[in-house]
Amino acid sequence: MRSADLIIKNAHMLTVSPQWEIKNGCIAVRGETIIDVFSGKNDRYQAAKTIDANAKLVLPGFVDCHTHLVHAGSRANELQLRLQGMSYQEIQKKGGGIYASVTATRAASPEALFQESLRRAELCLKHGTTTAEIKTGYGLDPETEKKMLDIIHRLNHESDLETVATFLGPHVYPPDSEPDTYMDWLLHDGLELARKDAEFVDIYCDIGAYTFEDTERFLNAAKARGIPLKIHAGQFASLGATGLAADLGAVSADHLDKVGDAEFESMLRAGTVPVFLPGCSFYLNTEYPDARPWLDAGMPVALATDYNPGTCPSLSLPMMMSLAVMHMGFTPEEALKAATLNAAKALKRNHLIGSLEKGKQADILICEVNELDDLIAMFGGNMIGTTVKKGLLLLHRSSPGIQ
Repeated sequence: MRSADLIIKNAHMLTVSPQWEIKNGCIAVRGETIIDVFSGKNDRYQAAKTIDANAKLVLPGFVDCHTHLVHAGSRANELQLRLQGMSYQEIQKKGGGIYASVTATRAASPEALFQESLRRAELCLKHGTTTAEIKTGYGLDPETEKKMLDIIHRLNHESDLETVATFLGPHVYPPDSEPDTYMDWLLHDGLELARKDAEFVDIYCDIGAYTFEDTERFLNAAKARGIPLKIHAGQFASLGATGLAADLGAVSADHLDKVGDAEFESMLRAGTVPVFLPGCSFYLNTEYPDARPWLDAGMPVALATDYNPGTCPSLSLPMMMSLAVMHMGFTPEEALKAATLNAAKALKRNHLIGSLEKGKQADILICEVNELDDLIAMFGGNMIGTTVKKGLLLLHRSSPGIQ
């Protein structure tokens, strides 16, 4: 028999690969890598450690391809302000919203900001997220944007969560700097910082954020430096930036509540990953976008939490999957693929993570339910029992049979 470090047996697997479902099978892991996925009993490997999944649902680790996990402070008070009738933009104009997070994040020491962010990273893992993209954008000045990037990288090295850094210097215009002055920094030193310390750049083009003209300048400048592009667009209005980003070859376009027909066609041609963020619609009590046209067009539709302190303070991708099925036209299988393999594609990592396949990273979840329908139906609960990240067993809520 061949050797393995870990075997998971008696698993009801949804692999998110061409062999979608294995009713009763095994996963073999050596080091950080899946070396085999097969049906039936284990008669192939002698393992240092064996987990009996007891017919529970086994999935790839979730990939959260859009978060704002690094920030200081809370904005829970804004929920009541919105329920009293204030809009997102009105709260921001009064110094709340993103500006409140900017003030708190600037004031936080690097160590305090790291510890606060580390607690969120641990929550991600408890909810089954094994890889998370994290954006800057709560600095809006050179020092704090760099501080945020440093902490994103530190989380990658000092926590079990794998992180992907995105530079979102153009989140909104700073409250204490002229827009032209800040744009000049973004287009020069800001993009140089991004080139060195981030994998992607992002810009927020919408009502109360960046104009189409400044978005076009920024994305073109980033593309000229060879930095892969992302965009926040179409959350509150369709300003044309979704189509612009797609035409420039953006890896993903995120939000997409308001998108014109021409922009849809641009994304379809370009292969840009559409990333939907249903937690924002839930928390802001706004209309959910209809994802069915995107799914029917064969696009690699992704889901993410958009975790942030003001408009979606949730780190649960299973909750986003439930919302997508209930309100946006997804099937459970489409929601699972959107939170795993397609989300990995939005991070240019679909060759490494997002499915249970030989040669891929051993990021594996053992759920507390037997069927995907149960995971979707039990919205708001945490049905993740065990998380395996790069072959490392992380026990959170349950201890399956381990030998």
